[in-house]
Amino acid sequence: MARRGTRVAPAPAGGGRPGGADRREVRRTVIECKLLYGSLERTTQDGLAQTRAYMDRCNAREGHLVIFDRDDTKPWDEKIFQRPETAGGLPVTVWGM
Repeated sequence: MARRGTRVAPAPAGGGRPGGADRREVRRTVIECKLLYGSLERTTQDGLAQTRAYMDRCNAREGHLVIFDRDDTKPWDEKIFQRPETAGGLPVTVWGM
């Protein structure tokens, strides 16, 4: 119990050590959005290269590429997907919408 006139500092959130330096790991992720023009394969390849370039610029270790298909005649079952890819050895998840 603290004596009158003294302050007790609360422990930092996240389980850090009170009174010590609390080092937190920063996790950076890139999210790149593209509109589908032409073929899905070409849009994916261009998007992966662009996503990797952004990942390099901000030192991210993972990325997401979201491709929007605006074709009203295509059913949603054909537009919606998720698949893992790599760009320069780093993981990029490709999402179709």
